[in-house]
Amino acid sequence: MLVSQNATRRNYKDSVFVDLFAHDISAKENFISLYNALHGTNLDADTTEIQPVMLEKVLYMKYYNDVAMLIDGKIVVMIEHQSTINENMPFRFLEYIARIYEKIVNPKEKFERKLVKIPVPEFYVFYNGKEDFPSESEMKLSDAFIKLDENKNFPLEISVKVININVDKENPVLNRCEALKEYSEFMEQVKFN
Repeated sequence: MLVSQNATRRNYKDSVFVDLFAHDISAKENFISLYNALHGTNLDADTTEIQPVMLEKVLYMKYYNDVAMLIDGKIVVMIEHQSTINENMPFRFLEYIARIYEKIVNPKEKFERKLVKIPVPEFYVFYNGKEDFPSESEMKLSDAFIKLDENKNFPLEISVKVININVDKENPVLNRCEALKEYSEFMEQVKFN
């Protein structure tokens, strides 16, 4: 029964997070606020075009992601919310971004001579579990590669910024994004009740 309760709690957290930044009536404003907090920018929700590009969970597809937005057709920001640290996130993001590019790029263009321009991807994990974890860290796809030579540079890399959004970690992003701060405070209350 404990496994089922933990899974339900984890799904509840994910659901609230996804609603807040992807589906809620104020999701666009919340997402733009979060983007600004992450980048130190001042994008305006009224003039910035964002398009949801999340992968939907369907019967035949094992993969889906929490929040993915295309900003002004130039940047794909992918965010996963987690209450346990998963060191396989760079690999999962590789799978997600490949499928998102398949959705947003005309398949015929890949076979044309002219270079197809694709949006720049950004990858984030927001962590709020009980395990002690630094305020910020980075995961890399190359950490998963079987290393044949320690000095070798790898031709493929994905870097994922992991941000601990637990209130006690006082990550600066929380103070720059009111919706994320309120979410973290709410989850803190849920954790102790």
